[in-house]
Amino acid sequence: MSDNPSRILFGQLFEANREKVYRFAYKLTDDRLRAQEVTQQCFIKLWENIHKVQVNQDIFPLLFVYVKHIVIDETRKLYRERKSLAHISSGHPPVSDHREDQTLLHKEFREQIQKLIEKMPEQRRNIYLLSRDKGKSYKEIADQLSLSPATVRNHLNLALQYIRREMMAHYDM
Repeated sequence: MSDNPSRILFGQLFEANREKVYRFAYKLTDDRLRAQEVTQQCFIKLWENIHKVQVNQDIFPLLFVYVKHIVIDETRKLYRERKSLAHISSGHPPVSDHREDQTLLHKEFREQIQKLIEKMPEQRRNIYLLSRDKGKSYKEIADQLSLSPATVRNHLNLALQYIRREMMAHYDM
């Protein structure tokens, strides 16, 4: 299998471009861990499209586009998740026409979120509270809890998904 032409070509392209891709990803993200993740995703995308690559083709422009798209997509996703999490954790209940109903819904909504937070595994709950209540960044939380920023992001994503799923089920959204 090691003499597979696609595998050989990929290996050559990987070795020739890995550092340039990483430096470019780092320049865009200013985060070593994210730059490593983006670099890995970029080369996965290259592997998925290796059949389109010519042997003597300058591949860096294509990798450059891959990196930009990965960073943009990841940033958009992160923005949407933070916006949703901020909306949910700020206690904005579904809109109601009556002020009294709205006050009751608001109270119920906050209580429901608090119950969900309490049901989370301890580490996920701590990460969620540090992010939402204390406003700490992934890196600050990671440093405080001796975790990687990727682990912090994963726990926060899982917490958001859990809250969203449970709240939607509770309010039949």
